[in-house]
Amino acid sequence: MSVLIDLIYGGSTVLVGLTEAGLRDAIAKYGPQKEIAFPDTEYYFPFLYAATGAKVQTLEDLNNCVAAMKKMISNQEDLYLALNAGLAAIMGAEIIEGLKYAGNSHPYETDTGLGFLPDSAVRTLGKALLSGEIPGAAALLGKAENTEDLLNIVSDYRKNGVLVFLEGDIIEQCAQGGVEMGLEQGIIPLGHDITSVVHALTLTVRGALIGGEVKPGDLPALREFTRNRVPAVVNTFGAIDAVVVSAGAGAIALGFPVIVDIDLEESQMTGVLESVCDHSQTVKKSLELGTIKINEPEKTETSIPEDNTKPD
Repeated sequence: MSVLIDLIYGGSTVLVGLTEAGLRDAIAKYGPQKEIAFPDTEYYFPFLYAATGAKVQTLEDLNNCVAAMKKMISNQEDLYLALNAGLAAIMGAEIIEGLKYAGNSHPYETDTGLGFLPDSAVRTLGKALLSGEIPGAAALLGKAENTEDLLNIVSDYRKNGVLVFLEGDIIEQCAQGGVEMGLEQGIIPLGHDITSVVHALTLTVRGALIGGEVKPGDLPALREFTRNRVPAVVNTFGAIDAVVVSAGAGAIALGFPVIVDIDLEESQMTGVLESVCDHSQTVKKSLELGTIKINEPEKTETSIPEDNTKPD
């Protein structure tokens, strides 16, 4: 098995274990009928709902979701199947994040991250992203070796109108560098755990559901939507481990290229997983691979309505 595929499966398996353990502990503490939900959304656990059709309302509902995750991890020497395991990692990330809300309605209150973004954010940022008003999005993960390089990258993205999501120690690095963060600034700190990156993903997933362009449970349609309608890229900073690789594989499966700042050598995949060790070239390469249009992007029609109707 190739090194890359082995890392994807390994990271996805780790996330399954963490998800199972977290769910088991939550059920032991609160009981299987404990109601669970992300705040201010009509879309249950949005990625799970879009990918599987599962309407998660109680802890017990998550058992079937974990079983579905396990089925997606085949451990076969096939890149497509490995990317499916990456999607399982995204599912696990959403469950782990959701469990944070089981006993605390504001688990990010003492964190510098915002955590789950409400549907109102979808109807502003998500709508602008899908229409082309916002030309693209970049998710930045990890800890940069050079803070000045990181600040320049964030600044360059914003100069090009790109929406920036932050996860990990780079949040503090940006704060210490005087970067103003928040929804209005277009520089959005999500949280410190790798699983928090799922909150950037569900922004676009809910946009697809709200507009009716993806029906719940239609994973192929979801993948087609994110590949063709969402210009985005993932940047990782610093050392990566199997969990980060598996989450990155999930991003790639949804059509989002991943750029790392370490040399992956033969594990690179042209156009979807590339090393850019010179930070002065990170944004340029990201705009290229993420198909982010920065010169007067064409407006495309979006069917996202203004009301907040719960889907069927």
